[in-house]
Amino acid sequence: MNRLLFKKRFLAVAGLCLLSIIQASRAEEVNLPTAYGLALAKSESLQISVAEWRAAEDRYRQAQGAMWPEISAKGESKWLPKHKDDARQAGVGATWTVFDGFRNARAADARQAEGLARSHDVEQARLLLYEDVADVFYQIRSFQDQRAAVQEELKALETRTGELERRIKLGRSKPSDLLTTLSQMAEARLTIEQLNQFYAASLELLAFMTGQPAPSLQVVDQTPLPAIGDVDKYLMAATDRADIKAGKAGVEASRFDMEATKSDRAPKVTLDANRYLYRDPRSQDEWDIVLSLEIPLFDHSRRVARIAEAGQQLRISELRLAELQRSSERDVRQAYQSLFYELKQWSELQAAIGVSADTLALLQKDYELGRVNNLDVLSESVQYWSLRRREAALANQLRASMIHLHVAAGKVSP
Repeated sequence: MNRLLFKKRFLAVAGLCLLSIIQASRAEEVNLPTAYGLALAKSESLQISVAEWRAAEDRYRQAQGAMWPEISAKGESKWLPKHKDDARQAGVGATWTVFDGFRNARAADARQAEGLARSHDVEQARLLLYEDVADVFYQIRSFQDQRAAVQEELKALETRTGELERRIKLGRSKPSDLLTTLSQMAEARLTIEQLNQFYAASLELLAFMTGQPAPSLQVVDQTPLPAIGDVDKYLMAATDRADIKAGKAGVEASRFDMEATKSDRAPKVTLDANRYLYRDPRSQDEWDIVLSLEIPLFDHSRRVARIAEAGQQLRISELRLAELQRSSERDVRQAYQSLFYELKQWSELQAAIGVSADTLALLQKDYELGRVNNLDVLSESVQYWSLRRREAALANQLRASMIHLHVAAGKVSP
């Protein structure tokens, strides 16, 4: 019975190992540009932005068509109950708004500006998607590198455990030294499992963004650590950000809409022309033209209210643009300061790691000579590997922060 249970467990473990090997063999290396390309093709929000842009272009074509004559085929037949002769006619007619205070022209200009704004919205959506993908990508890389650091720590502790076992047999170390080290190893294994949990969750998020199964994603990155220039360079680039260009186009659209609304107070001239291909025999006229003039006299201030509303919409779009321009400078300065101080942290961290590594080496020698106890060595070991984990996390945070700075300036990080 025990042998049968052992065989079942062995086969289950072997199956899991084989499955993991197959999945690993199917995994493809994915860098940030590749992940971004996959996310571009999969993002529903980006596709919505593109659809809104296309819809705005269609509205522009509709507004353009309103300035041209409308031609249609017409047919009519009348049956009169008290007369023997019925009236019938068929032909081609055209209707054209000759003059409307340039309302249709201004409306077409507004829809054109609106379409331009939506195109810049698509550009901004792509930029923000790149930032989102980069955040998840470097989060995954951070967990990978931190896990690698803890695994190195675990190997070092295993080596030290073997050395302590040898020393205990020789009577040169106490059993408590070994138990303390084993406790630290258990802590390292727990940390690895926590990092595995965070890594798996982040990988699932990247899988959702790219539309690829998580087991097929093997995240790799060879990007060097960033270096920054003067903040004025990024501030200058931010003035041409896609969302600011969209805001400017939105102001133009609101201005044209207000001019179109003002045109409601102007006279309206309409031309109707008909060419009859067939008409009741009693009438020999083959065509007619009607020129109509409409002058607004009284509407209880409805036109005035519409103009006032359009003016407020223009004011809203101008204020939104001003807010965007101010917030763009804030975004650049915040991103720049974050990256600037993270780079200073990196410099200090490298110095701290060097000092900690030298201290740990000296303590290990002193322990061999009996000058310090095992707890001193373990305390410095914890400090050293904690700094190594911070190094792994900060290295990836630096790369993500550089992308944040480029996105705040309206550019995709190279």
